[in-house]
Amino acid sequence: MDETQHTATRHRRPLLRTVRFLWLLMTIAVAVMTVISANSALFNPEKYSWPSMMSMAFPFLIITDVVLGLINLFINKKVAIVQWAAMMLSLTAIGNWFPAHPFEGKPEVKEGERVLRFMSYNTFDFNDNQSIYPDSTNRSASAIIHSGADIVCLQEVGTLSNKPTRCLTDEQIDSINDIYPYFASQEEKMVSILSKYPLREVYLDQPLSPHSGWQAAEIVIDTDTILVVSVHMQSFGLDEEDKELYHSITDGNMSGNMTDAGKVIYNKLRSAFALRADQAQLLRQQLDSLNYRNVLLSGDFNDIAGSYPVRTIKGKSLKSVFRTIGTGPVITYHSDRFFFNIDHVLYQGCLRPILYRRGGIKSSDHYPLYVTFTL
Repeated sequence: MDETQHTATRHRRPLLRTVRFLWLLMTIAVAVMTVISANSALFNPEKYSWPSMMSMAFPFLIITDVVLGLINLFINKKVAIVQWAAMMLSLTAIGNWFPAHPFEGKPEVKEGERVLRFMSYNTFDFNDNQSIYPDSTNRSASAIIHSGADIVCLQEVGTLSNKPTRCLTDEQIDSINDIYPYFASQEEKMVSILSKYPLREVYLDQPLSPHSGWQAAEIVIDTDTILVVSVHMQSFGLDEEDKELYHSITDGNMSGNMTDAGKVIYNKLRSAFALRADQAQLLRQQLDSLNYRNVLLSGDFNDIAGSYPVRTIKGKSLKSVFRTIGTGPVITYHSDRFFFNIDHVLYQGCLRPILYRRGGIKSSDHYPLYVTFTL
C-alpha cells in the first residue's frame, strides 16, 4: 500500500465510524419511539400528550422496525436485537392494530343461543361525503334501514327529522321508525340508540364539551338485561384551514408559515387528547357505579385501539370485538387523508361476538360497523 492509499484509508475510517454511529442512533431512536407509541395508553394525556401523538404513527414505526431489523441482520446482528426487542415489547399494540386468529374455526351459533345483530355508525349528521343521492334518497339512512340490525348505536344523530338538502326523506324516516320503534337520544350531544326491543333510558352525567357525550339505555332481551351505550368522544376540532395545511404537508409542500400553523394544530391535538382522557374517566366511573353484568358500548372514540381513553373505558371487564374476532388492519375513518381505526365496539357479560364486519359505504366520513353476537 503506497502513501496515498494509506492516507485515504486513514481518512475513511472516521467517516465509517460516524456513519455507523448515526445508523446505531437512528436504530435506537426508532426502537424507543416504537415502544413508547405502542404503550401510549400508560401515559395520561392530561399530563403527557406526546405519547398519544406518537401512537398515531405506530403502524409506520413498526414497519420501519421490521425493515431496519432485517437490514441489521446482515450488518450487525447485535444492533438487530434492539429492533426485535422493540417489536416484542409492542406485541399488544400489534394485536390491537392487526389482530389475527389463524387457528380459530368459523364461529357458529351454539344450541340454545340467541342471535343479536348490532350496528354502530357515525352518520356525519346524514351529510353525504360524496354528494351522491340515489333516487333522491340518503345513503346513510338506507344503510341503517337495510342493516338487519336489532340494535343501532348512532353518532352525530340527535333527532330523526326531514333534511331536504341531504335527501333524508319522510319515507326513510318512517321506515326507520317502523323497524326501530324504540329510540333514545341525547339531542344536544347527537348520540342515539335505535332498538327493536323495548328500552329504558339510563341517565349518565355528560362531559362539558358540547359535541361529545353518550346515550345509555337498558334493553331486556328475554331473560338478559343489557346496558347499551352509544359514545361520541371529543374530536380534534380541526377546521378547513388546518386540514389544508395537513394536505400541504402530506403533499410535500412546505411554506414559511408552517411552524406557526403547526403549533396551532399541535395545541388542538394536545387539548383533544386531554379532553378525551377526562371524558373516558368520567364514563368509566359511571359504568362502575351502574355495575351492569352485560354491557354493549360502541361509537366514535376519535382515538385508536390501545389508546388511553379506550383502555380506561374498557377497564378490567370490557373487551374489544375487533381485537377478539377481527382481522386487521381496519380503517373506520377515511376522510381528509386521515385513515384510522377510531370506531370501536366493546362488550362484556353474556354477549359473545361471532362476526365483525366493516361496511364499505362512504356516504359518511366513517364506515359503519356490523357485529353479530350470541346470547
